[in-house]
Amino acid sequence: MRNAGIYAGLGLFTLRSFLEAEACRQIRREMSSSLLTPAMVRPVNQATGVVNETARRTGIAEVSAKTDALVDSRLLAIKPAVESHFRVQLAGCQAPQFYIYDEGDFFLPHRDRDTDPLAPDHVKARQISISIFLNDQTDGVDREPYRGGALVFHGSRGGQSGATLAIPLESEEGMCVAFRPEWVHEVRPITAGKRYSIVTWFY
Repeated sequence: MRNAGIYAGLGLFTLRSFLEAEACRQIRREMSSSLLTPAMVRPVNQATGVVNETARRTGIAEVSAKTDALVDSRLLAIKPAVESHFRVQLAGCQAPQFYIYDEGDFFLPHRDRDTDPLAPDHVKARQISISIFLNDQTDGVDREPYRGGALVFHGSRGGQSGATLAIPLESEEGMCVAFRPEWVHEVRPITAGKRYSIVTWFY
């Protein structure tokens, strides 16, 4: 990953080969055969989510208990390293969500946790966000690259009045990235192919 030093300097925790190429291939196949549920967004000052395809468009795939258990076990194995990196104490991780972004799909800039008092308890409990890439922009085992779909982090230089930064993360098949849930981020529109990923949160 060419920009590993930059991401580390920004406070991101990245782990290459969190999942092996063969595991990524099998999970992609399982996701591809699943019926997808539209992902939702939760408007501010509302306790429940709604489907709003002007803010977010992607599908959630159902996977087997075996796949869930595999991802859970890998996450728990890296928990000590994540705790050390962010200097936090973590109890566990929430249920992983398996996303397929098809051509044109996206997720506008958002936070995974904010100060909204009406947020559900599981959202308030989030301490660390996790994204896992199951394919990337180069040919993987099954030659399933995608174009567009960058995970972009937003921030300001020199305080709130400073220049706004937009920092794209280079995806890599099997890579895991962890970050604070208050950090504004987005998934840019997919321009070709399908983007497969897993998202969860340590609490």
